[in-house]
Amino acid sequence: MAAIAGFDDAQAIMRRCREDPVWFITEVLGDRGWPGQYEVIEALRDNRHVAVKSCNSMGKDWISSRIALWFLYSFLPCVVITTGPSDRQVKKILWRELARAHARSRWPLGGKPLTQELTLDEDRYAIGFTTTDDPERFAGFHAPHILVIVDESSGVSKNVHDSIETILTSQNAYKLDIGNPTDAASEFADFFKTPGIKKLSFSAFQTPNFTEFGLTQEDFEKDTWRDKITGPLPMPMLITPEWVAARLRKWGRDSPWYVSRILAEFPEAGEDTLIPMRLIEQAQNRTLEPGEPNVLGVDVARFGTDMTVIAHRRGPVLRIHKRFGKVDTMTTTGHVRMARRNTGAEVSIVDVIGVGAGVVDRLREQREPVREANAAEPPTDRERFLNARAEWFWTLREELEQGNLDLSPDDEDMAAQLADIRWKANSKGQIVIESKDDMKKRGRSSPDDADAAAHTFVGQSGFIDKYRKAMERI
Repeated sequence: MAAIAGFDDAQAIMRRCREDPVWFITEVLGDRGWPGQYEVIEALRDNRHVAVKSCNSMGKDWISSRIALWFLYSFLPCVVITTGPSDRQVKKILWRELARAHARSRWPLGGKPLTQELTLDEDRYAIGFTTTDDPERFAGFHAPHILVIVDESSGVSKNVHDSIETILTSQNAYKLDIGNPTDAASEFADFFKTPGIKKLSFSAFQTPNFTEFGLTQEDFEKDTWRDKITGPLPMPMLITPEWVAARLRKWGRDSPWYVSRILAEFPEAGEDTLIPMRLIEQAQNRTLEPGEPNVLGVDVARFGTDMTVIAHRRGPVLRIHKRFGKVDTMTTTGHVRMARRNTGAEVSIVDVIGVGAGVVDRLREQREPVREANAAEPPTDRERFLNARAEWFWTLREELEQGNLDLSPDDEDMAAQLADIRWKANSKGQIVIESKDDMKKRGRSSPDDADAAAHTFVGQSGFIDKYRKAMERI
C-alpha cells in the first residue's frame, strides 16, 4: 500500500495492519463484522495454527477472505494459499468474496484480483486452488511469511493436511482451518484434540441474530423464540432464527446435520448410521458428467405433512427435481408427466404403496413409461437384504462409497435425511433399513427426499432397455 496521510511510509501502515487486524478490516477495507469474526482474525495474529468449527452462515467466508487480504498487505514478502475440497467453494464463494472486499476498500490496495489469484509482486501473492486430494499441489510454495487457509477443512484428507505442513516450515508460517464439523473421523476433528492449536467454535446461538435477543436452544425446543424477538435482526444475511426453527422441526435435535450445521459440533456416527456425513459431503463437492440411466424417482405423499418428491438421476448426477404438498392423484400424475417431459427421463419409478398406486395406474392408462417401486417386495438378493427398500438404499450407499454420485451442494434437506437413516442386521443376517414410521417415532419428519432418491436405484439393470422398446411400440 502507498503511504497514507497520518503515516510516515508504507512500512508504518503494514506494521499497524499486522498489530491490529481489526483496524485493517474496519479502517482500510471499510468493513464491519461481528465480534466472533474479529476473534478469528485476532487469534490468527497471535497463533500459528487456528482451527474454527462453525455453524452454517456465520460469515466464515467473509472473515476468511479478509484474513487473506490482511496477511497479504501486512507482510513482505509473503504467500497466501486458500484451498478447499471443491472448486465451487474456492472460486465461486471465497475468492468472489475476496474480490468484493478488495474492490470496496477505502484505501488503494494495489493489485487486481483474478478468479483465483492476486499478485502484488513475484514474491508477494495470493492464490487459490482445490485440494482434489492431491498432496503434490502444495509442493514448491515457500516464503518467509506464508499463510494457508483451508476452507471446509473437514472434507480435506489427512494426506493433504500432511502435505500442507511441509510448506509451513518458516518462522512466520500460519494456518487457518475452518468449516462445518461434519466428520468426527477427519483430520479437522483431530485438530480439536491436539495441544498447541488455538481452537474456536461458533454455534448459531453465538451469532448476532441470536445473541441480540438472548435466544437459546431451549427457546426453540419450546417454540417460544418468537416472543423474544423485539426488533429487526442485526445481521439478516447471517443464520436466522426462522431458519434454525424450520430445521429443528425438519431434522430434529439429534440429527447429525442439526448437530453439525446448527450446534457446530462433530456428530457421532453410530454403527447403525446408513450413510456417514462425510460421504454425503464428498458427493456434494464432486462434479461428475451426467449419464445413464436417465430416470425419475417419485415418492408420493400419503398423509399429513408428507411431501410428494420427484428425484431426477442422470447416471451419477442426482438432484431433487420438485417437491409439493399433498394433492390428489390426478394432479400428482400431471406433475410426474411434466417432470418427465422437462427432464427427458426415460421412465418414472413411482412408489406404489398407498395412494401412489393410483398414480401408477393413471400413468399406465396414459401410456407413460412407469415402473412400480414397492418397498416391501422381495429384493433381488434375498440372502443379503430383507426387502427391496433395503436393497435400494444399500445400492445408494455403495455408489456414494465408490465416489459415483454427484449431489447438490445446496440441498441440505436431502442431505440431512440421508445422514439420519439407520440400518441393522436381523437374525438371518439380512440388512434392514429403518422404515418411515420408525423414523417418525424418533421425532423425525418423513424422509420423502431420501426415498425419492432411493427409488432411482430400483432395478438398475435391464429395465431401461425394456422401456425403450416399449416406447418404440407406442
